[in-house]
Amino acid sequence: MACTIGLSACETIKLPLPSMLGSAGHKVMLADGIEFTLPRTPWSKDEPVDVIQQVQAQWNPGSQTEIATFEGRLNIQQDQAKIVLIDKLGRRAIAIDWNGQKISIQKANWLPEEFDPRRLLADIVMTYWPIDVVADALPDNMSIHDSFGERIIRLNDSGRQYATIERPIKDIWQGQATLENLKYNYRIQINSIRTGS
Repeated sequence: MACTIGLSACETIKLPLPSMLGSAGHKVMLADGIEFTLPRTPWSKDEPVDVIQQVQAQWNPGSQTEIATFEGRLNIQQDQAKIVLIDKLGRRAIAIDWNGQKISIQKANWLPEEFDPRRLLADIVMTYWPIDVVADALPDNMSIHDSFGERIIRLNDSGRQYATIERPIKDIWQGQATLENLKYNYRIQINSIRTGS
């Protein structure tokens, strides 16, 4: 589907994973002094996941709310995760290919600067990956709490919330999930449907 659409006017970033980090992999800067360490293996479960997604991102640069809508495809297996987002015109906006050796990111240069694909990848992991994986990925000054259909990520030093996440209860890959980042004032809403493949 989206993987066959060409990427015009893009930048490509290849991020090697340090070999000395054991089960940890590439670090994503969430904010100044806040690093999120992705696991070296993209997916720890035997069952692969393949979903089609409707993604809406909303953020506030200054006083005006900006909204962007995408169609996405997410395929994750133990050795590789692939994420592709296309816009309403069929243009590929973001492509992320994450395996045990590197993370390759392509971002169309027409996307706003505020839309960071590295932070998007971290947000997807925070939303969908098992809580123990997310807890290991967070820095020492952050913690995560999981309750019935909701995750809260806090900054431990101040007790303030960094992000709140709402997820489907029965099957997290089937239905709507919402991440609200209170630090950077943006919101991502994702509606997922399993492909059955």
